[in-house]
Amino acid sequence: MKPLAGKRIVVTRPAGQAAPFIGKIEKAGGTAYAVPLLAFRPAEDKMDEAVLSSLHTYDWIILTSKNGVDFFMKKVGDRVNEVKAKWAAIGAKTAEVMESYGLSVSYMPKHFSADYVVDEMNKGLFLPEKVLIPKGNLARSVIADTIRQLGKQADDWIVYETYFPKEEQENLLKLIRTGKMDMYTFTSPSAVRHFIQVLKEVEEPLPKAHYAVIGPVTEKEAKCCGMPISVSPADFTVDALVKEICEFYKE
Repeated sequence: MKPLAGKRIVVTRPAGQAAPFIGKIEKAGGTAYAVPLLAFRPAEDKMDEAVLSSLHTYDWIILTSKNGVDFFMKKVGDRVNEVKAKWAAIGAKTAEVMESYGLSVSYMPKHFSADYVVDEMNKGLFLPEKVLIPKGNLARSVIADTIRQLGKQADDWIVYETYFPKEEQENLLKLIRTGKMDMYTFTSPSAVRHFIQVLKEVEEPLPKAHYAVIGPVTEKEAKCCGMPISVSPADFTVDALVKEICEFYKE
């Protein structure tokens, strides 16, 4: 019998990013229910013109997510040819997307988290001088803050916004109210916050189910919201998450 046979698993990833996760769940015998709790759109930032006119002055550009890469490339367009910086990627998937645009990744931390990058900088293993960090409006500033504390220059640049697609609220509530979902999965703290927001608006209690997350920041947010975490893989990837979910249900 397949490890997830008979299991109903809710996937909250954005619509354009959920398919691989859903496919892996179904391959393992489970039934996946897609309810995107995140959506993205381009952002206008007060720094836009200043950054675009000084792209050539940065010695490193750090990209931390697929969305960051896509929206950065849309914003800079052909001006990417003005970049003289080296490229850093947080996570193998981010690196893959960067390379699909022809960006050669010179640095990728062993562990796919901003906190690990900070640790390497504090140890002197990664020491950029002037850094640009394109990101979403809800992303933390931990990398930029650390670079500044080390006496270097770091510019956070908001290139996209994360928002809750309200049209998914009823879909989520229908699934919750069946009482039949075995597990809810979250791959970002924003998805956790949007999930809790929906529950609070209609005074719905937290579903009695298992909860699975990717990454320490998502796990911290989930625990703060009262979610009992059953699965949180050491590797912050969907592959690792599905593997751990399968192991969880084997026990």
